[in-house]
Amino acid sequence: MASVTQRILQYNKSVGQPRGGLLHPKFFVIEELDDGLGALDGKLENLPGGTVGIAVDNLTRLARVRPEDSAESKVTALVDVFGVSFQGALNISERTEYTSVAADAKALISELTVVSHGDGTASFAIDEAAVIVACQLATYDVGLRAGPQFYDPQTSLLVPDTITVSHILTMVERAQKYFDEHGPLLSDGFVFADRERFMLGERGGYTDLVDSGDGDFLTEETLWDFKTNGTKPTKDHALQVLMYFLMGKESGLPEFETQTHVGILNPRLGTVHRIAVADVPSDVIETVRRDVIGYVA
Repeated sequence: MASVTQRILQYNKSVGQPRGGLLHPKFFVIEELDDGLGALDGKLENLPGGTVGIAVDNLTRLARVRPEDSAESKVTALVDVFGVSFQGALNISERTEYTSVAADAKALISELTVVSHGDGTASFAIDEAAVIVACQLATYDVGLRAGPQFYDPQTSLLVPDTITVSHILTMVERAQKYFDEHGPLLSDGFVFADRERFMLGERGGYTDLVDSGDGDFLTEETLWDFKTNGTKPTKDHALQVLMYFLMGKESGLPEFETQTHVGILNPRLGTVHRIAVADVPSDVIETVRRDVIGYVA
């Protein structure tokens, strides 16, 4: 049993991808997001890259939320965006000596502000305060993704400095602008099976080899993976997004019916890498379906 990324590591170790990868990143069409700022150097930031990446991802989702006036609506929206962080915090509180972490996570969301707009809608403010909250919440993800025993309370004490805040806000703005121009977004966080039926035993797009893993963003034409690392896409990144695409199609869920492309959006580098799946050789598709994901037919 493995997640998508774990399965890629297993395949690389047991079989190995050909030189350049099953899907070579060079075949992706590259687009530059030209805002005049260029790539943002992560070495100048005072937080770990993983924390920054989670914060950018979650704030990009949060920026698109339009909460209603009720407090319940706002809480529901925040749980949707920061669900992994909240569950991680709960695991840490229940299974380690750091029993206050779940309460700390709940307290953090009260620091987020809602801005009312002239058209009657509202949104969460994406500002320095939101960045600080998102970065601290990101430190709790480990409680779910890796295990509560790996939580280091010192990470939650780190506050992003001026450069880190600026970089995070720039990355969120880049992602927002791109999706505004190439959207709309159909989903911002998705799995490859109906959640209720999956709990009852249906696999959806998952298999005996890949039983977990979730994706980032869907537009009508493209399934997107979101990266904030400082390097160009690797063969593993390309394989990952292709696996997401095939698992989405196999799931039978309606939100995966219209996509014809896969893409990797990296707001740190200011680049977009995108390819039509129809341009991927059929033997590569079959190898990924059969040998990597584990579909029988």
